[in-house]
Amino acid sequence: MLLTTKFLAPAFNPNSVSRPRLLDRLISRSARKLVLVSAPAGYGKTTLILQWLHQQDRRVSWLSIDEHDNNAQRFWQYVIGSIATAIDNFGEEANQLISEHQPSEAVVTSLVNELTTWSMAGNELSVVLDDFHNITDPEILRSFAYLVDFIPPNVEIILTSRFEPALSISRWSVKNWVDAIYASDLVFSYDESKAFFKDYMSLAFTDKQIQDIFQRTEGWIAAMQLTALSASGKPDNEQAYISTKKLLADERHFSDYVLSEILGLQPEETQSFLLDSSCLLRLNAELCDYIRGTNNSREILQELEQKNLFLIPLDSQGEWFRYHEMFRDSLLKRLRKNQKAHLIELQTRAIDWLIEHNQPHEAIEQAVLLQEWELLARLLESNGNNLIHEGHHLPMLEWIAAIPEQLKSRSPRILLLRIWALFFSNKIEVIQPLLDELEALIDQQRLANIETSTDELVDLHSEISLIRSYIARSQSDLRGASQLTKQVLEELDSTNMPLKSVTYYGIGLDSFTVGDLESAETALKAAIEHGKREKKYTTVLSSSGLLGWIYYYQGKLDAALETGMQNQHWIDSFHDPSQPRILSCWQNSILAMIYLERGEITISSAYINPLLKHINIGTEPGLHILIQYTQANVLFSKGEFIEAIERLDDAINVYEHKKDAMMYTPPSLRAMKARCLVAINNLEGANVVLESIDAEAINELPLNFEDINLSKARLYLKQKHSALALEICERIAIQARDLNHTYHLIQALLIKALCLFKSKHNDEAAEAITEALTLAGREGMTRVFVHEDEDTPNVLALCKPANIPDAYLKKLSEELGVKAAQTSGQTQLPGAAALEGNLKLLEPLSQRELEVIRLIDQGLANKEIAQKLSLAPATVKAHIRNIYGKIGAKSRTEALSKARQLEVI
Repeated sequence: MLLTTKFLAPAFNPNSVSRPRLLDRLISRSARKLVLVSAPAGYGKTTLILQWLHQQDRRVSWLSIDEHDNNAQRFWQYVIGSIATAIDNFGEEANQLISEHQPSEAVVTSLVNELTTWSMAGNELSVVLDDFHNITDPEILRSFAYLVDFIPPNVEIILTSRFEPALSISRWSVKNWVDAIYASDLVFSYDESKAFFKDYMSLAFTDKQIQDIFQRTEGWIAAMQLTALSASGKPDNEQAYISTKKLLADERHFSDYVLSEILGLQPEETQSFLLDSSCLLRLNAELCDYIRGTNNSREILQELEQKNLFLIPLDSQGEWFRYHEMFRDSLLKRLRKNQKAHLIELQTRAIDWLIEHNQPHEAIEQAVLLQEWELLARLLESNGNNLIHEGHHLPMLEWIAAIPEQLKSRSPRILLLRIWALFFSNKIEVIQPLLDELEALIDQQRLANIETSTDELVDLHSEISLIRSYIARSQSDLRGASQLTKQVLEELDSTNMPLKSVTYYGIGLDSFTVGDLESAETALKAAIEHGKREKKYTTVLSSSGLLGWIYYYQGKLDAALETGMQNQHWIDSFHDPSQPRILSCWQNSILAMIYLERGEITISSAYINPLLKHINIGTEPGLHILIQYTQANVLFSKGEFIEAIERLDDAINVYEHKKDAMMYTPPSLRAMKARCLVAINNLEGANVVLESIDAEAINELPLNFEDINLSKARLYLKQKHSALALEICERIAIQARDLNHTYHLIQALLIKALCLFKSKHNDEAAEAITEALTLAGREGMTRVFVHEDEDTPNVLALCKPANIPDAYLKKLSEELGVKAAQTSGQTQLPGAAALEGNLKLLEPLSQRELEVIRLIDQGLANKEIAQKLSLAPATVKAHIRNIYGKIGAKSRTEALSKARQLEVI
């Protein structure tokens, strides 16, 4: 006798969180035979299927599978019984075969034949098999695969399982028979989490509480529900005041769920492995074998991954993993409660392995968990300097804070590590008293005859001098900074202290500040070279970014981009995927400016956006200003002039209050503000801004001097004082040529051409604009011509394009978005035909797609296009698919033909 309750689907809850993004993937389609929903416990598999079924008109059968069904005869009896609830008198022959103990294949053949006859009448059926992970019997799996292979059209099977079953999923997927949804798809998004807490659970949580829970649970639905139970007993007016830390720490529901529903169902060996390895923040087979004294960890990890047991891969090779944090915490609490001595032994062995395998960051975290403070201090003393330069300066401050005061007070190196961590956290203003404290501590130890090696004293002295040189820079004492830097370089020649990269970076910063770009370039290249040798990742990135700014002003965008990408790739090759990616304000801001200059505003924003959060949480004044200046340029390019002025006003305010604590002089903020004001025709305001600039400061900084005078020229041109504007531009052009400031030279030539055009000197205007376009065209610079003057397109149309790439002229035309008329007749701006042709498409090609089609026209392969545009090959393929769809082509040849017909190429 069969239990008919196993054929009843759980009740549908109409208040459950709607998931249209997943329901759309479940819509029945031709050729599909199987739907697989695979994820660990508590990810909402069954709820999703119930939502989908509630929207269906087709017939459905349901079977809830349990561990007792892992027998071929019983399994097929229940499958037949389930289908019989949807099809009257179904399965009589198949049941007869089962009673005669015929092979499972015979039973399945009978099922297939009967379903085929039934479906030929136009009938449709969905067979849901819930909790299929309980089926592991090879005979069942073999015969079930036979069923899928031959199941007729109009019939599909839906499996829910905690792990992917041992079936031919890959083979079926190639035939387009399978739609699969995994844990990564099922996790709640933030918006779904919000709907869950507020609508489904009716809790009065704030957005901040929901965001914290969402990040901690990583979208795991069961974890969210169990967390919500902790608050459901509280009155509504108190729920918003419950700390999320308290909510997440409430283990009454959650730990019981993990231990009973997940851990308790595993074999004893798997339970032991899960508990032992829960002390590891990251794990691989070798580390697990070492701490457990075994040699089978690789096989167990493979099994855990196959079973979806909250094991998250950290690399593409399947070597390193981590557990879901809440899952790991529950296991660790169990281990700490029941086997504390064993836990300490495991963690101690883990630290030994991590140090031996050059994983100091992980070893330090283990020491913190173990609360072995003397061990932590030793680990920091020997590894701290490298960790800071790898980008771990913020964790360093937390690690040092954890060490008891009496232990810290005995270690000059620990105090110096704190100073370096504060330096890289841009907290320069608090460093000076700590340096005094450090020098006093060194003197005390010397007087007390505490043994400190000569090499250590030299190293400490060199580092103190180096930090003092940076403090001198922040106080605009470039002479003092230079002297201290030279002293450090002399000392470093006699030691092995890896500080040359940081020292040369300081020299490069000094040279950049006074406008000596050639000396700055030399010093920064040395900083990058030494930084790579010393593995100083943050210094390499900052030096690379500052070097990029130099190339930007020199009009060498390709060199700037290549420098940035090469050094980023070098750093990424060492990057630990479990740690935050190292960011540099200098690097990200210049990449944003480069892509902005080439008309790629979306890519530009992708580089500046990660920096914007530092405006709110606080950062060093110079970096705050650089971020706001870059964002103002982005906004200016989008025509959002008022928003750009707001960013600049904030930067100006910070500069006025913090300029004594800055290590460099930023780009002229007021020159940029004046340009924005000119763009909105507020000429009086622009004049006031320009008159407020300190003349002495301008004369010391060539780049800012040029920027300010270019803004003055723009103002004079708008005021119809063309002669004054022309005089300024000719003077700036001479200086910019001498100093190789090509970016400013292009602007000076453009404004000069505008002055000449408005004065009816078209031949001279043509000469100036042709030179400007020749310089800009070499590097694909287009933004420099945008939002300049209403006559810009007419002036550009005067150019003599013999030495200017046609593709560049077309791109420039698209950037301007207009046609231009010459005085001698209605002649389009070179490249305007491409813009017009592109607009004929129902959905025009994007700027990136235009670049891709033009590179295809040059005969480049996908890989070459990817390298040229600094894209992943998969991204290039996606762009090509989009081009085919928009242009109505099925091949490269056809796409090129149609693009030529439209004059896109």
